[in-house]
Amino acid sequence: MELPQAFKASMLLTLSNGAYEDFKSSFDDEVPVSIRINSYKFSANIAFDQVPWCKNGYYLPERPVFTLDPAFHAGAYYVQEASSMFLRHILENIVNHRKDIKILDLSASPGGKTTLIANFLNHEGLLVANEIIKNRAYTLKYNVSKEGYSNVIVTNNEPKDFTPLAEYFDIILVDAPCSGEGMFRKDPNAINEWSPESVLSCSIRQQNILKDVLPCLKSGGHLIYSTCTYNDHENIDNVLYAMNTFGLKGVNIPINVEWQISEISKGNAKGFQFYPHMTKGEGFFISVMQKENADLNNVRWKTTDKVLQPLDKKAVSYINPWVALENKDLLVDKTGNIHLFPIQFTEEAKVLSHYLRMIYCGSTIGILNKTVFIPDHSLALSLDKNKEIETIALTKNEALLYLKRELTTINSDKKSWLLATFEGNGIGWLKNLGNRINNYLPAEYRILMKIG
Repeated sequence: MELPQAFKASMLLTLSNGAYEDFKSSFDDEVPVSIRINSYKFSANIAFDQVPWCKNGYYLPERPVFTLDPAFHAGAYYVQEASSMFLRHILENIVNHRKDIKILDLSASPGGKTTLIANFLNHEGLLVANEIIKNRAYTLKYNVSKEGYSNVIVTNNEPKDFTPLAEYFDIILVDAPCSGEGMFRKDPNAINEWSPESVLSCSIRQQNILKDVLPCLKSGGHLIYSTCTYNDHENIDNVLYAMNTFGLKGVNIPINVEWQISEISKGNAKGFQFYPHMTKGEGFFISVMQKENADLNNVRWKTTDKVLQPLDKKAVSYINPWVALENKDLLVDKTGNIHLFPIQFTEEAKVLSHYLRMIYCGSTIGILNKTVFIPDHSLALSLDKNKEIETIALTKNEALLYLKRELTTINSDKKSWLLATFEGNGIGWLKNLGNRINNYLPAEYRILMKIG
């Protein structure tokens, strides 16, 4: 693989000649394939090598066709690059499992780090996952729904839209848009898009993002800053910028020397760099900082009841057979969609909906047409659906036909709504009419490739 001369010169300033040759040679190696399992949904025996810094991350010996695995569509696992799973290790060192913690993943699509955080929180706390680009925000929404947790909100906003939420979040993850040097091996097209000018442009953009979003980090809260690149401009220099500009201090995160993660420092700034010739993964940089305490008056945020309303008690009675309502609220939006959300954070949803464009709140469970409930696809994937819902277990071939919207009949005498399952996990809804079925899998989620 031919690398740009300017990139080579930059890396030679960072690595010795011998290390650079090893680094360059790694670009000809096979790209590692890794998944992170959802412990609530993954039922297969795990015989793979574990990602050292993430207890539910595993390397696969080869890359399967994930599209043709119904367990993938059910949210049993997420295909995620191994280096970025280091976020799990960081969270284990800075989160004390507070049930009221609020986390923002600012640049979240397609959802690898978001779903990792959701799995780590394990139904506790509140996670806001944001994506600025609209179509990518809806991809994020789908991947969040597959994970199945009801304590996640997805928003479609620019970083500056968060500025008014002063002192709001306990943790902010800024996985900053970058020049993509760490993706050269995985995506050779990234090489053609790289230039020294793009590096500097990205660095300035990253600083502007930090400037917009850091006012909403609580005093004592943590900023996690990451990129998929190697250069100092976008990495350690921006960590220094954040520390010097916004009153942050570096946070020590212990690591195992056997992981071969490089610790980067400049002044009082610290970070971790993943190199593909040293760790089994792609190029990645991450740093953790903490906002120093400040004497502030009580901050008050505006709220609104115009976006989400509580569902009336009579309507709730029609929903009871479908969801587990313990410690949950049912909220209805202007389109009639009903959302299952932790009752502890109902007021937070009203605050966030005042400032932000919310496209997903908790688990969207369906709509109520007078007395008839029509379940949403997200409810099929939710971890909070009623365990007594009628199901139909599908074989792998049947599940794939369902996911192609080509399954026409099932072996069941129950003429009703049924949850189609594969290996115990919901993959979608169908209605059995006896001689045929109605398939309620959303058309945008169906499999397009051949299955045989």
